[in-house]
Amino acid sequence: MFDRRLKILLIVFSLAGLVIVGRLVHLQVINAGYYRKRAEQSLRLKPKQLPFVRGSVVDRTGEVLVADEPGWDLCIDFVALAADIEEKGPPAKDVKERKPNAIDRALGTWRKRYRGRTANKDEAERAFRDEMDITWREITFLFSTEAEPLSTEILRDRARVIVDRVQRIRRAVERRRGFNSPVLEETIPHAIVTGLDPQGLIKAHDLLPDFPWIHVVASSVRTYVDYGTPFAHVLGRLGRVSAETVAEDPMADEPLAKYLADEHVGISGVEWAAERTLRGRRGQITRDRRGEIIEDIPALNGQDVTVALHAALQRRLYGLLGTTVDQVPESSGGAIVVLDVASREVLALVSYPSYDPNRFNELYDSLRDDTVSLPLRFRALANQYAPGSTVKPITCLVGLDTGRIELDTRIECTGYLFPNDRDHWRCWQVHGTSMRKAHGSIDVVGALTGSCNVFMYKVGEMVGVDALCSAFDMMGIGKDPHIGLDEAAWGINPTPSWLASRNSPVYPAHARNFAIGQGEILVTPIQMANLMATYASGRYRWVRLIRGGEPSPEWNLPFKPEHWAAVRQGIYGVVNDPDGTAYKTARLVDDHIALCGKTGSATARPWTTSYRIPYLDAGGQEQVTVVPAGIKKHAIDQFTLEHPLATFDPEDIVAASHWPLVKLPEGQEYSHAWFGGYLQRLGPDRQPDWSAEPRIAIAVLVEFGGSGGRTSGPLAKQVAMELIDLFGPDLDFDAPTRPTVSP
Repeated sequence: MFDRRLKILLIVFSLAGLVIVGRLVHLQVINAGYYRKRAEQSLRLKPKQLPFVRGSVVDRTGEVLVADEPGWDLCIDFVALAADIEEKGPPAKDVKERKPNAIDRALGTWRKRYRGRTANKDEAERAFRDEMDITWREITFLFSTEAEPLSTEILRDRARVIVDRVQRIRRAVERRRGFNSPVLEETIPHAIVTGLDPQGLIKAHDLLPDFPWIHVVASSVRTYVDYGTPFAHVLGRLGRVSAETVAEDPMADEPLAKYLADEHVGISGVEWAAERTLRGRRGQITRDRRGEIIEDIPALNGQDVTVALHAALQRRLYGLLGTTVDQVPESSGGAIVVLDVASREVLALVSYPSYDPNRFNELYDSLRDDTVSLPLRFRALANQYAPGSTVKPITCLVGLDTGRIELDTRIECTGYLFPNDRDHWRCWQVHGTSMRKAHGSIDVVGALTGSCNVFMYKVGEMVGVDALCSAFDMMGIGKDPHIGLDEAAWGINPTPSWLASRNSPVYPAHARNFAIGQGEILVTPIQMANLMATYASGRYRWVRLIRGGEPSPEWNLPFKPEHWAAVRQGIYGVVNDPDGTAYKTARLVDDHIALCGKTGSATARPWTTSYRIPYLDAGGQEQVTVVPAGIKKHAIDQFTLEHPLATFDPEDIVAASHWPLVKLPEGQEYSHAWFGGYLQRLGPDRQPDWSAEPRIAIAVLVEFGGSGGRTSGPLAKQVAMELIDLFGPDLDFDAPTRPTVSP
């Protein structure tokens, strides 16, 4: 019996041994690789992410307009920021019921630092808060400058902004995922002081031994070209990543590609339009506890983007426009656009006034409050104006194409459409007099040369609103210019359906107004330049700012060659015929090139520059303040930000000031001054060589400039002279040019 039991026991032990041996074989042989990897991972340090360099933006000649320069950021762990700004709440009655808060997480993170004080949480919390106070004071002492003054209040405000942004990101991610969980932004340090130079880096390293929540992180500083003011609107700006950006990020599932709360993203201009190209991808390096690299994923830098702009031309034209605006007392600003007629690439896109993009943060308050010159407005793309007489060639083309008029049709202009009503529907006023221009009997060429309103009124009545608006549509008015920038407005093409949507019937007056570019029709300067390129070529196509990819599509417009010829002869006559409205001011004396164009004076209304807000302050006392703003809502937003405890009635808020300041006499109106045109090659006889398509089209606008002929005409002539001087008589804008001296 004993032997039997012994054998059974030995068999059991043998089976157990076999199981153990089998398990060891399974662990050490079959799954050796898996467990080796797990063991290595347990010895890994936290991966360190490596920043990428954002791509540069260069002009068509290769000049760098904006690029990343190496720098460093002073960062603080999110858990420290959240704990520092967290209000101290009342103690919980039952310690077990109290949920961990930010200060708990901070004390837990640095438990070794407070090991001797963790038995008394209040004492540990006081110690942490005291050290954070010292942290802010040290940063203020080391990094406050005259250009960027710092204080503990400013730094804590930055911390609040960061914590608020991360919390919004967490909520946005929660909505996307469908459940609540921590986000990466809660585990990483965030920049409190950015763009440190090497001296700042040394100062920052002095803080590291004293405060474990401080880190110095390699970064970059977006640096704009010297004298970058002419390019500020075009290049655009970067802004902090928002919760919306994170929630809508198509790369949200890619740890090294997704947006983080502390990063920047393009929010305007080319920076916005080319974000996916300019943005790179972070790298990552992982080390074991011995410091050896076990994983190294290099960062991928962003790609450079080339814009069609010619930097030297942009600088020259910005200076010219500024000089003209400064000489017109009522003018608030203006725009100049230059296009390559063949490709519709944008050679210059100038908005005045602008600002130094390298000092944007420093200047922002003054830029925001300047509601007269509006330096933050991208006028060349975002502002919409009545086109005035610049659309009269379209009126003539429609009249000829519909057969309502012929090339030899003549219409009598006595200065008034209705001789018995001299207060309405008049031709333009002769400068310096109260008389209206009487052109007599004129045809299409004469009507365009002399910019006759009466001729256009009658043609507009003949063709009607439908035909005019159909032609406006073919010319790109009221349509996306497809330049790719977020700021681009579409203008307004006031079709009958558009008028009906605003409860406006179609009257004969609409056709008359639209025929001379007044009324509801609106265009942007970029659309005006494209309109001139269309006049010059007979083709409409989208404009292009960012180079690369397929050429933009184009459409040949359905007008007869002889009709185009008549219209172009009239446009030539505006500047080069003694009867032309710009002959005295814009005629270019050159053996090779003629400036052709159309002047326009577009009716303009003064705009509001500030609002008067009566209110009761926190003590109940009646007060009144004036807030600079162009829109009532903006005035209210700014006021509530500065006076959070005040009470007021929005109905009591009224406009306090307007621009221009001078009120015109009864019956007179302000007007913006337009000139749109192109440069036409001349033959040996110094007459236009109509077989040669113009290479360059231009649009010039001076806000509240009055007469297009008197104000924008001379400026357009100067633009043409700069083009010839810079590119030569062949207007070869891709040939090497002489350097431009910055003002």
